[in-house]
Amino acid sequence: MNDVLRQLRIPELADVLLYAQRTLAARDAGPDPAVVSEILAAMGRLHPAYKNTQGVPLPILRGALVQVPRAAFEAALLHAEREGRVRLVAAPLLAPFVERAAGIHDPKRGLLYFCACPAPAR
Repeated sequence: MNDVLRQLRIPELADVLLYAQRTLAARDAGPDPAVVSEILAAMGRLHPAYKNTQGVPLPILRGALVQVPRAAFEAALLHAEREGRVRLVAAPLLAPFVERAAGIHDPKRGLLYFCACPAPAR
């Protein structure tokens, strides 16, 4: 790690420091409302292409928010689900093409891997 950091230029080190500070701040903080809003906006753009599937795969959604640390992304996503704004769907156990490390492991529901719009109210 030190060897890599020594090769970076000052502006690049500033970016690394900013990312590290955001990651540390997100570790124990509650969900960031701005990140929740970004997730909902990204879902508005991405979901139409996945409307006839289980939902937007989390790696695709995460790719739309590359500037957000994973911990902050997952906290905001779980918060949005608790509020009923999105629905997280578990991947089937033997589903092909599922990146297990990219999902959110839930002890009760399994590997949450897809994000869908909430089910319509009845």
